[in-house]
Amino acid sequence: MWVLNFITLILFVLFCYFFNFGNANTTSVTLDEFINGKLSPVSFNGSWLNDNEILYNDATGNLSIYKIDENLKLTFLKYQDYKISPNKKYLLVASKKSKLYRHSFLAGYKIINLETNQQASITIGNSKIHQLAIWTPQENGIIIINNNNIFYIPNVQQLNNFHQLTIDGGDGVYYGRPNWVYEEEVFSSNSALWFSPSGKKMAFGYFNDTMTNIIDIPFYGTLNSNLSYQYPQSYNIYYPKAGRKNPIVKLFYIDLEIVDKSNAYNKSFYEILPPLELLKSEIILAAVVFPNETSVSVTWMNRIQNESYIQLCNVNEFHSTTVFKYAEKEGWLSPGSPPKYNKDASKFLMILPQKQFDNDYWYHLAIVSINTTNNYPAIRYLTSGTFVVTKIVGWDEKKSLVYYLATVDNQPDQLHFYRVSTLNNYSKSECLSCNVSSLNKRIPCRYNNAILSPSNSRYILTCFGPDVPDVSIYNSSNLIKLLTWEDNSKLINLLKNKKMPQIKRLRVPVPGGFNAEVQLFIPSNADLSGTKKYPLLVDVYAGPDSNKITDKFKIHWGTYLVTNKNFIYAFIDGRGSNLKGNSMLFSVYKNLGNFEILDQINVTRYLQNNYAFIDKNKTSIWGWSYGGYAAGMSLALDHGNVFKCGISVAPVTSWYLYDSIYTERYMGLPNEHDNKYGYDNGELIKHAKNIKSNSYYLVHGTFDDNVHYQHSLLLAKELEKSDILFRQQTYTDESHGIDGLLPHLYHSLENFLDECLIK
Repeated sequence: MWVLNFITLILFVLFCYFFNFGNANTTSVTLDEFINGKLSPVSFNGSWLNDNEILYNDATGNLSIYKIDENLKLTFLKYQDYKISPNKKYLLVASKKSKLYRHSFLAGYKIINLETNQQASITIGNSKIHQLAIWTPQENGIIIINNNNIFYIPNVQQLNNFHQLTIDGGDGVYYGRPNWVYEEEVFSSNSALWFSPSGKKMAFGYFNDTMTNIIDIPFYGTLNSNLSYQYPQSYNIYYPKAGRKNPIVKLFYIDLEIVDKSNAYNKSFYEILPPLELLKSEIILAAVVFPNETSVSVTWMNRIQNESYIQLCNVNEFHSTTVFKYAEKEGWLSPGSPPKYNKDASKFLMILPQKQFDNDYWYHLAIVSINTTNNYPAIRYLTSGTFVVTKIVGWDEKKSLVYYLATVDNQPDQLHFYRVSTLNNYSKSECLSCNVSSLNKRIPCRYNNAILSPSNSRYILTCFGPDVPDVSIYNSSNLIKLLTWEDNSKLINLLKNKKMPQIKRLRVPVPGGFNAEVQLFIPSNADLSGTKKYPLLVDVYAGPDSNKITDKFKIHWGTYLVTNKNFIYAFIDGRGSNLKGNSMLFSVYKNLGNFEILDQINVTRYLQNNYAFIDKNKTSIWGWSYGGYAAGMSLALDHGNVFKCGISVAPVTSWYLYDSIYTERYMGLPNEHDNKYGYDNGELIKHAKNIKSNSYYLVHGTFDDNVHYQHSLLLAKELEKSDILFRQQTYTDESHGIDGLLPHLYHSLENFLDECLIK
């Protein structure tokens, strides 16, 4: 044990740092400043129109175009929800938005002529409210989705001239927009439309939920004079739970040029079939992209998402070929970005696992050649090391360069912007952000993001931290900075008068030969000698393939608690977290609720035993969603009284009750032939009897479409049957984020922590 602690102490010295923005004599961060984002940095909100022009909203909300070479700003009217036409003459503006789910909404749409300021609403039949409206690329056409059917307007100047592309969309049948589970777990978008580079050809998804089970969610409303809510309303959502029937998914292709000449739904509509290997199973449509005008690339997965097939479909001959397939035997594959192809679709870039010198697999940048002589794809890796490539930013084919984002060797909290040549294996990558410092305190930028211009000649670099973020534009060829886009000087001035936590980083060994990452937020004037002891609150998420700890600047609830309550606030990334190799990532596969929970408990115990300034008698844990599940499980599996109390907000309490695509990705199927044991053992409901009385606070909104209120009701029922006293808070008609009542929520959480950790 002494050797283990000695090694950990060395790790602590190596990886610990202090960072403080404020002054010990200044004011604390207020709850209002946290909730309303008054101390949040201004981020880049624009997009490249071409290599010289950026479309964005300025500080006053005006829609503007900035010309870099001319140093010229063109300002239009105040519009927030807009899309500009490819010829930059029209705006498509959304109004009267009504939220549906996380990414989807209903809205009215109008077209604004930027030259004349004339406006016209888009009407389909008698309906002015639509589910989606987008421009077609390169052309001035518009795709509308109304009542789950697709409509095509070829010319923005003739809004009444539209073609109905699909006719049988409706309740439970969706064209061009995902259903609930695909929106939430696969596409993270309200669109299932994909266009060729010219915009003349389109692929669209079809989702059929008519065989999917429905969850009824009551909405109680407000009792007013007309008694419209004398009885609650009920909202029905097609929601496939683990092991239940998934929606039927299909992919169709259509030539919009032919549509303009005829009614398309009975003439030019073709289904792109999945590979034969998947025809007998329930499939998942994971990604779609047009490499060029003649090809569509489609990524399909099996139901439990450990097999992936990439198809290339020739739309002229309507012939599909499986060009790449991959299976993950030890874990899962995550739906994500499609492969990035070259122009003739003979090669593509992809992030794939590669074995490193530590005998572990790490995700790296690879180039895959399709047209090989032996009919097998040839994989050539462009990067190597104990770090993870997280995103392919761009491919400059003319210069044989690939731009990407990646962590640093054994530093998962850092993220840098790189480029590498495609001409040789393992060419030395060039880091484009490693020598960049923040504008505020000239601290090295350790967490970055980049957006390349369309022709890759320039890039927008956001230095996200650890200092106050700033945004600059650079020339790609010589890396010369062209201008500062945003310096966040207003935020910097506000922070000069604010107390801010000091930050400590350390690593703690956990079973399996892994190290948990730990980040502590400590009061700036704390006495670390051990003479004074401070309450500790662990903020947990712990979901598979996630991480809490980064070098990104952020004001969070912990900032408020540390500066006002003298709490110590902790993040712990244990087993199951990403960016540290596949062995650590996949260690929780088919076993959620075990190792990731034990790491929260045992690492917290280690902190209590090794840092005398932490009060081991006043330690708590809290989390939201998966974090709420982890907090509850931590209390249930804590047999050594590490935590005095805990809070679960909107927790999963049984994996049988959560959606199929997320749950089965990490847990497999809930049957005897696969992983019923894992589902049973991972139930918070099953372990509820081990939670101590007066130690637990359970919070949930009744209108949660993601983690249904059912989870908390069944957990509360089990606690009551076991005669365990606990506090429960219900937020009527609030969704998963409880967005409408955040002040009440955080005041309530603070009150509970005061009673547990202070009084």
